[in-house]
Amino acid sequence: MLQIAVECVIDICNLLVLGLRLGLPAEEDDLFEKLALRGILSTQMKETARRMKGFRNILVHEYGIVNDEIVYQAVTTGLGDFAEFKKEILVALQKL
Repeated sequence: MLQIAVECVIDICNLLVLGLRLGLPAEEDDLFEKLALRGILSTQMKETARRMKGFRNILVHEYGIVNDEIVYQAVTTGLGDFAEFKKEILVALQKL
């Protein structure tokens, strides 16, 4: 479920970059950078999105041994990041 939520964040960023014609991203991190430069994402949210993507990569690709305690902590303390992302996106869309 956490993996899917992060993928939704990435997909939303991709749709915004394409829709606003901000250029083709070379990689997913470029999505967050382009949106931050345009003022859609705050610098803090840009970094949060990068960390989300990195965590998703660990979960999906099993780059390392997945520690259940870390996953539990991410779910119990990090869900507010998704609400903040939603808030920033909605504010930006209202301005557009």
